[in-house]
Amino acid sequence: MIEELSHYLSECDIEVLDLDSLTLPAMKEGEHKILIVPGYNLVEMMEEICEEESLSAYVNKELELVHQLTLKDALVKIVASQLSYTDISLEPEELEGKSFEDLYRTYSLLWEGNEILNEEICESDTEAFDWNTTWVQGKVEEDEQVILLTLPAEAGYEAPLWVPMGGYNECPLPEYQSVIFKHFQQMYMIKILAVSEDTWILQAGRRPQTHDEALKLAREHFIFCQYVLERFPSVGHYADYLMKHDTWYFWWD
Repeated sequence: MIEELSHYLSECDIEVLDLDSLTLPAMKEGEHKILIVPGYNLVEMMEEICEEESLSAYVNKELELVHQLTLKDALVKIVASQLSYTDISLEPEELEGKSFEDLYRTYSLLWEGNEILNEEICESDTEAFDWNTTWVQGKVEEDEQVILLTLPAEAGYEAPLWVPMGGYNECPLPEYQSVIFKHFQQMYMIKILAVSEDTWILQAGRRPQTHDEALKLAREHFIFCQYVLERFPSVGHYADYLMKHDTWYFWWD
């Protein structure tokens, strides 16, 4: 599996490492050092892409689309996809004219009456996600190697295209992930830390400074990945976490 992934990523700046020789987080000023944990879904997506074109050709093509889309465009697509599995199915065209607040209210219908929607800022005692020990050890089997991908600082938002995952279950397509990461990069100076076939881990270079800003960011995260609230009683608790901690953990079932 590691050989196949390395082959598909041969155009990139990568290192193949034994886990015991890897020091995390592998950060460097001006670069994203992204830990890639091998997985069959990653290999399958790479294989499908590279049957038709090179990975760089795919990335360049997708970037043309990414640069045409706004954050709200991506969120509209995600909300429409989520609603398509319900009785309140709406087409993207029916959502496009809505403000972010109205779009979020529509998305919230999926959890109507659930305490998880409570936006009162509450003290959160949830610790920062322990990705560089517990998560990695749980994902990587004994004697398995990992890949370290280096991207320039300004190109961090391209990571979901170079390492495509998603487009199944509730996980957004790579191009929408890229649009959202571009927004996070501009607003919160994120570093991309790690990716697996079902997870992205990011580190914010700036935290939200007010309750209103934290709540808006928590809503964006919730639309992007509903599972961010698995460790939190409510949106308000998660907003408080975002004001205290830099590690963002996005996982899809």
